[in-house]
Order: sequence, then C-alpha cells, then structure tokens
Amino acid sequence: MSPPKSPPDEARRRSVEAWLRDAHGDLASARSLSAHRDEGTAPFASAFHAQQAVEKGIKALLVWHGIDFPHRHDLGLLLELTPERSSIRTLNVRGLTVYAVDQRYVVSSADPMEADERPAWDEADEAADAAAVALSRVSADLASAGWSASA
Repeated sequence: MSPPKSPPDEARRRSVEAWLRDAHGDLASARSLSAHRDEGTAPFASAFHAQQAVEKGIKALLVWHGIDFPHRHDLGLLLELTPERSSIRTLNVRGLTVYAVDQRYVVSSADPMEADERPAWDEADEAADAAAVALSRVSADLASAGWSASA
C-alpha cells in the first residue's frame, strides 16, 4: 500500500521549500568557496553556485505561482516567466547565466569561454552578492503572494 498523497497545496509548499533550501545552499557554497580561496578553490565554481542560487530562487517563485518553466539555466527566460509585479524582475541578474554552463568547461570544449573570460574572484564575489539580493527579493515576492515557510 502506498503512502497517502499530500494535498496539492501542501505538495507545492514543500516543493517551494526544497527549491529555497537548495538556493540558499548554493549561496552558502559560493560564499564558502570564496572564503577558502587560499586553499585552491576556484572563482568559476563560486560564480556557478551564485548563478544556481538565483535560478533555484526564481524557480521557487514560479512553482508557488503554478507557472511551468523549461529545464534551462537562462535567468532572463525564467525572469520573464515571473508575475509582472515581482520585484525580482527588475534585478539585473541575467548576466549570471553565463556562469551556469559556459564557464564551467575547459577551452577545448565545443563552445567554451576563453580562459581569460572566466570570472576572477572579484566577479565571483559580485555574483554572490547579486544572488543574495535576488534571494531576498524572491522571499519578499513569495511573502507578498501569501507564502510562508512551514513551522
């Protein structure tokens, strides 16, 4: 016998919580990598986690609003899907998309970033700062749409 299914609203709430938990985890990873740069961590990895934090935050907002989204890492595309009144829409985070895929691969790959185009630590730190602001906006947008975390 299978376990009883959760009501749709509860399942949606749990999904949003999971997306947000992962988003905050990615932001923490970006910050941690930066804090340990003297131990050989890489700025491109930190920037990747910053991009992922923003992407997962936006997807949490989309899930809460019942908006389907493609399985893509394009922040501009995802932002366009958010409700028009969402404050996250006005945040300039579209440029972080490049950290999702392109910069993670070496120069010999099919369509990579050149080695000198990969982010330096100052750019990775800016990406993490932008991600923190984005997650704050997502939280505000969720709250204004009636979402609150489970107790």
